[in-house]
Amino acid sequence: MPMPRSGEMCTGLVARKLWNRTWRWVPSIIVAVYLGELLFTLALAIVLLATSTSGSSIAALLFCCGLVAWTLAEYITHRFVLHALAPVGHGIHHVRPRDTADKVFWQIWLAFAVVYLIAGSTFLAGTLVAYAWYLSVHYCAHHNPTILPASLLKHHLDHHKFARRNYGVTTKFWDRVFGTML
Repeated sequence: MPMPRSGEMCTGLVARKLWNRTWRWVPSIIVAVYLGELLFTLALAIVLLATSTSGSSIAALLFCCGLVAWTLAEYITHRFVLHALAPVGHGIHHVRPRDTADKVFWQIWLAFAVVYLIAGSTFLAGTLVAYAWYLSVHYCAHHNPTILPASLLKHHLDHHKFARRNYGVTTKFWDRVFGTML
């Protein structure tokens, strides 16, 4: 399938292909990667919450801290690692945003293991739920944009046009805080 022209991605006409053309019941590799990662992430978060030994008030606080921590980590990683330290690999994503982004998953899961060792299961559960939101937003931005809030979609697509702005994928908050909002 040819790459969409500028602006065509926003219409959702090209991006609605979720299933393999030959076997309609088999999801495309892109859907399989994102959906598999999403389901595994949410299942792990549920297990971590269910087995947590923290009291409910502490658990709620740690979970919320994990949510916020992910958004900051996402911003920092996107801005300083993907755009400054590894711009070539991430630049491929900017050129071909609809390709499967499967090159960084192992690093993220290694970071999650470190977070678990440092902050514990409830904090990690919040981080994982926020990561699941990230997976959903990023997938929809490039493959099914019609279901995203328009302002969040515009924020991310503007980042692909102006790579030194709008590093947040799931929130605009850190772009406002650090002055990188377009």
